[in-house]
Amino acid sequence: MYKRKRVTAVVLAAGSGSRMGVAENKVCLPLDEQWMIAHTLAAFAEHPYVDDLTLVVREEERVQMEALAQTMAKPCRVVLGGATRQASVYNAIADLQSKIVLVHDGARPLIQEACITGCIAALRRYDGVIPALPVEERMCSVEGGGTPRLLTQPLYAAQTPQCFDTKILRRCHERHKDDPMSTDDSRLLEIEGYKVGVAAGGAVNIKVTTPLDLLVAEAYLENL
Repeated sequence: MYKRKRVTAVVLAAGSGSRMGVAENKVCLPLDEQWMIAHTLAAFAEHPYVDDLTLVVREEERVQMEALAQTMAKPCRVVLGGATRQASVYNAIADLQSKIVLVHDGARPLIQEACITGCIAALRRYDGVIPALPVEERMCSVEGGGTPRLLTQPLYAAQTPQCFDTKILRRCHERHKDDPMSTDDSRLLEIEGYKVGVAAGGAVNIKVTTPLDLLVAEAYLENL
């Protein structure tokens, strides 16, 4: 609980392993002798501000995920995902009673306590908060295969968990149910005119998408 406001962490694990080149859900791949998703859930279950968790899963993995949820240090309910990420998030928050909700990618298993704390604390000033890191490399845009144009303004790499006032996030999802192509919750708030802020992201808070990412996550984990 944060300042007498209940906090729920929604962890999305209803994806696939297509870019990993594996048949199973990538969050079920082993990381330090545990499923990747077990590390993700534990980070939120052990956070002092988080009261409970909601794990969004695929039907074919429901039984295994429910068994995993029962091992967490805090209550963890399991809900089925939808056809899109947006639908999966809405399934998780449709009847959520908590004042504050964190929405996190299950494939980011190395999320740290400081990042979670920073996002929740920043919500005092905004309607939604995203963690982000400055992009150190020089970036450019190339339109239609033409000449690259260097981007000089400060650029940031967005991460999760994104943090929201639950009622505001639910309202934005309900207003954009007919626009399922939106894959970012904070963008829905921006479209509706709400104020979204940025909190400090984490260097190790990588999203495991490819086999190389998994090797990097293993290396990071050995040194945390």
